[in-house]
Amino acid sequence: MKIDEYQWQSDFAIEHQAIGRTQGEVGEAAKALQLILKTRNIPIPETAQQRINNCTDLEQLEHWMTRAITIDQIDELFD
Repeated sequence: MKIDEYQWQSDFAIEHQAIGRTQGEVGEAAKALQLILKTRNIPIPETAQQRINNCTDLEQLEHWMTRAITIDQIDELFD
């Protein structure tokens, strides 16, 4: 049986599966944001990279991704 098809039974397992899924989505969003910035040739200083990587709010990361499409400098991302 594939793990994605398994129906978790305990509240503990259900809760921790959801936490793991959210952490994975946040990590992927941070990677996507950095890829957008790199593709647009916007340098990402260490402090900005840390701020992006330390962000655990998926909505915030998605907001920054939207902004990353139109900004010219990294400072504009966090305004």
